[in-house]
Amino acid sequence: MAVCPRCEAKEASVIARSPVKGAWELYQCPTCFFIWRSTEPEFITDPAKYNPAFKVTPNDVAGAVHVPPIAPRRQG
Repeated sequence: MAVCPRCEAKEASVIARSPVKGAWELYQCPTCFFIWRSTEPEFITDPAKYNPAFKVTPNDVAGAVHVPPIAPRRQG
């Protein structure tokens, strides 16, 4: 388990590994749905260095508005 850099939940887990053993791992947070690679710079992977403007809390996620559906394509 890893700590999510965006919401600091302690439940992030590996969802994929590189075909080349040890090259990278892909993590996903089940709380805020953030995904990151182990090879990202520290300002992405380290919660203490993650940009505070992009941080969220579990309450932020619970109150997030659903993304509206894409409008039907116009003909003509």
